[in-house]
Amino acid sequence: MQPFPPYSIISRYALLLSGLTLFTACKTSEESLVSNTAYSSNQSTQTSDIVYDTELGESLWPGEEAATLAIAKNIEQTIKSRYLDNPPALRHVHTKTHGCVLADFQVNKTLNDEHQHGVFQSGAHYKAWIRFSNGGSDPTADDKEGDGRGMAIKLMGVPGEKFLPDEHYTQDFMMINHPVFFINDPQTYLSFVQARSSPYLLTRLSVPFSLGIEGTIIAAKISGKKIGNPLYTRYWSMVPHQLGSGTHRRAMKYSVKPCVEMDNSPPSGKSQDPNYLRAAMKQSLGTQDACFEFLIQTRDTSIPAGAALSVEISTDEWEESIAPFFKVATITIPKQDFDKPAQNKFCENLSYNPWHSVSEHRPLGGMNRIRKVVYSSAADLRRNMNAITPVEPTGDEAF
Repeated sequence: MQPFPPYSIISRYALLLSGLTLFTACKTSEESLVSNTAYSSNQSTQTSDIVYDTELGESLWPGEEAATLAIAKNIEQTIKSRYLDNPPALRHVHTKTHGCVLADFQVNKTLNDEHQHGVFQSGAHYKAWIRFSNGGSDPTADDKEGDGRGMAIKLMGVPGEKFLPDEHYTQDFMMINHPVFFINDPQTYLSFVQARSSPYLLTRLSVPFSLGIEGTIIAAKISGKKIGNPLYTRYWSMVPHQLGSGTHRRAMKYSVKPCVEMDNSPPSGKSQDPNYLRAAMKQSLGTQDACFEFLIQTRDTSIPAGAALSVEISTDEWEESIAPFFKVATITIPKQDFDKPAQNKFCENLSYNPWHSVSEHRPLGGMNRIRKVVYSSAADLRRNMNAITPVEPTGDEAF
């Protein structure tokens, strides 16, 4: 493998980063939670109550506040430059939708007590809107080109107080088809975003130097992935979340995999449909249901927070030999015709954010803290540019 990928690959995985901006914040009486008012703002999307949990291994990165706000500003400027004269405004990354489907999320009828927190209550059932997407920013990207693929799940009818004010009954889970992320800290993230948005070619070509060798290799792996069907693909949260609350809380990561392993090789031939991933989903769901297992892995309390299974180092995979995955729910996507203009428009206006969450699943780590600010500001900007009033989905929509 070359130490750095060619620019064509850099340009693809560069776009991936911004969409994976991550998440954290929670109000709790635990003494271990250290208040961080660095993100104070008049905007409702930038709360002054962001906290980080030292007992779960969270710690503030140097310069995190300034870097986070600079990242958000850079991404807002990029969205404006793309779409002010070319409406409608689309997502900054994960722009191309392969399919947006209505699904059922069924929690196991029998579940270990240690896993029964938040939405994971034995026998609980939720409707879900699930969006499958590419990783880059080109809505016309050819599916035969390598790219990360995303799966965003929005559960509805979820009770409990949420972190963001725009939705009151949802819980979002966001994943990509790779187990780790390629950036750990906000300063590296900012350098990456600034390099890839630069008008100067030489500066854009410096992206690998901003990521370092490890980050560049991971980003190249993600941006080089080729699949045959989003419904046959495994996805990971990449970054951790909380499971539970109070003294029983732990860190977890989650993953989704097909109930039955299928051949997921991309189609052969140079003249294939540039939108073959949507076509593959339509063919699959035109004849049968699709099924995924929802899995979680937790960090045992006996493992020191600063050692293995870090919540702040996003480039490290949590080894399954240390933290095995357990199935907690089944996702069923019923046979359906999802490719309808009204449904596509509805899904395009949805906002997925890991901070659409109950406190028992609070996003953890620096990348998630960045994500809270950046995802919210980008979604607000997109909706304002398109003159859209957000409507919280219920799962009862018909098209």
